[in-house]
Amino acid sequence: MTSAGHSPASAGSEHAIAEHAAEPGTGAAPSADRLRELDQLLVAKVAEITAKELDSRRAQLAEIAPEAASLVDDLERFLEGGKLLRPRFCFWGGVAALGREPDEAEIDALARLGAGIELVQAAALLHDDVIDHSPMRRGRPAQHEQARTRHEAAGLAGSSTEYGVAVAIVLGDLALSWSEQVAAAVGGQPERVARALAEFEALRTEVMSGQFLDVLHQAGGFASAPDAEKAALSVIRWKTVPYTVLRPVRVGAALMGAQDAALETLSTWAIEVGTAFQLRDDLLSVIGDQDETGKPIGGDIVEGKRTVLLARTAAAADEAGRRLLAEVVGAAEAPTDRIEAVHELMISTGAVASVAGDVRAQAARAADLLAGAEELGELGRGGLAALAAQATDVGSLPS
Repeated sequence: MTSAGHSPASAGSEHAIAEHAAEPGTGAAPSADRLRELDQLLVAKVAEITAKELDSRRAQLAEIAPEAASLVDDLERFLEGGKLLRPRFCFWGGVAALGREPDEAEIDALARLGAGIELVQAAALLHDDVIDHSPMRRGRPAQHEQARTRHEAAGLAGSSTEYGVAVAIVLGDLALSWSEQVAAAVGGQPERVARALAEFEALRTEVMSGQFLDVLHQAGGFASAPDAEKAALSVIRWKTVPYTVLRPVRVGAALMGAQDAALETLSTWAIEVGTAFQLRDDLLSVIGDQDETGKPIGGDIVEGKRTVLLARTAAAADEAGRRLLAEVVGAAEAPTDRIEAVHELMISTGAVASVAGDVRAQAARAADLLAGAEELGELGRGGLAALAAQATDVGSLPS
């Protein structure tokens, strides 16, 4: 068993930092080697903290029942393959606020908060897969599907589907509870710790509120939004942006003593990057590489996800195109050729190119803002720029 479940992420993190560290226009002077070394150190420290915390939880649950302790094994396996994007945003936000290289105690503190954030991410994904009926996550069966299969194999009583859903919900609840406990044990100056934990609490509240808005929007009930595209953007603003980029960078920066001006600069930058990140993710669901995304292409179509991409496609489609969307979007049993027809419609209407253009524009604005943010340290800006480039890369998508 892998102790922390993060080794696959380590390699991906290294390459991303190395590839993007020296890109022009980012204002990032630090060498790719040094950024990569610090990134590796952070990833290793998050893995160490996560392993220790989960070992402690395993022992605690084993006192209840050996079956309960197996939940920790499930969570470890679920964490395998994560890119640790959010802990890394937290770390580099902290480094940017410091204006220098962090010492060992500061790295430990930032890594602990990053580990807590990654557990929030796990909880959100576990529940999201249930809500969206997603069969796959990170290239393997989703947690509720794994539990369903185990139920069937063991010949247990009752509905295997309902059992799988119940296990995934319980595991998500545990991950969310443990995230708070892990983060609360962070060390540092009391005032800075309090500010960082306040940001962490905002992260948890905002992502759950955003999840509700997503569910409401899927049901057609997001009435306060003026149109479908603005509703989708509002879901992105509150479901994706806060826990992917905005609060992680603010958590790290607050812990390292950032002043209000620096926090505001990071917030403006993070909203651009976080929005671009989700718009890119929506594109990857249509024209991405399934092996790379770990999710079946077309999943957003059959799930009926009301994305900006879908809103723009519907607005630009002719009557035949709108009939196609009405027939296929949200139809769980839609045949492959009809899903492909929707993909072709998204491309032919210009919706894909339009959303990809927005991603590029937002990434460019974020890069310009970061390059001019002299209140933030050069080393931290280099790390943030590399992460942003990784999170918003649409180079392989149609222009």
